[in-house]
Amino acid sequence: MANYKVHDNPIRDEWVAKLGKVTSVKAATQFIQDFRKAHTTPLRTEHTLDLDYLWIESKIEEKLAVLRGDAFVDEDLLNLCTTGEAAGMVVKHWAQKMEKATDKYSAEKILIQFRQLYKPPVMPVNYFFTADTQMGSRLMELRNTNYYATSLPDLRKERGVKVLHLGVSKAAH
Repeated sequence: MANYKVHDNPIRDEWVAKLGKVTSVKAATQFIQDFRKAHTTPLRTEHTLDLDYLWIESKIEEKLAVLRGDAFVDEDLLNLCTTGEAAGMVVKHWAQKMEKATDKYSAEKILIQFRQLYKPPVMPVNYFFTADTQMGSRLMELRNTNYYATSLPDLRKERGVKVLHLGVSKAAH
């Protein structure tokens, strides 16, 4: 008989146990924001969950969404972030930050931070997707300025990319 427990592993079990202790919207919001900052996006500070972080994040999102649904009234579900902030004010704040960005790297960082902190279910989707689209458009405006005038080696240098070459080395022969 086939083993259908392919997704079970000790790392996921550990995170499910941690998540089981989370019982409030406030705690779940802090939990997901801390998790996203540490384990997601190019700005992450931890690389230990590279194979499991998306699955773990989805479980945290599920938990927060359920807690949010139980704790919020209809009006709040549409207009309030789980941080307690009014979604419209959060969007305005981050849009202003993005508008002040003068280069693609600072704009990327702003958009990544916004997503780490407010990606649903933290922020209602009706606000998040509008803000994400507007901020993404601003980022593309900044990225597309002379993008093709920059050589690939210069782009790699700007981003601090280290190119790895895979295969059999000549020294092995």
